[in-house]
Amino acid sequence: MSEVSRISQTRPVGRYALGVGWMDGHDSIMPHVHLRAHCPCDACSAMRERDELPGGRDVALTSIETIGDASVFIRWSDGHETFYLVSELRSLCRCAYCIGEPERPITG
Repeated sequence: MSEVSRISQTRPVGRYALGVGWMDGHDSIMPHVHLRAHCPCDACSAMRERDELPGGRDVALTSIETIGDASVFIRWSDGHETFYLVSELRSLCRCAYCIGEPERPITG
């Protein structure tokens, strides 16, 4: 498995986001609502098809577990559970570098 798709650490960022440190040195900050909105399960996919936001705006992450090097298991405040492959989680990073705008970083 490449260093790009391996997690070195996870941490809360305030009450509304998850920080993910990657083995390649990258750092992601992922709002809970963004993570839940992209949950790959069938129930959340069906909600997105109906233009509903899975979990709503007040959803909070209650726990996260890394399972080996390849997957992440998230529990939400509404009782829902999400299983992400680590590569799927990395693809959700919306920093300037990851979305192809490295000349527009949030910080200097």
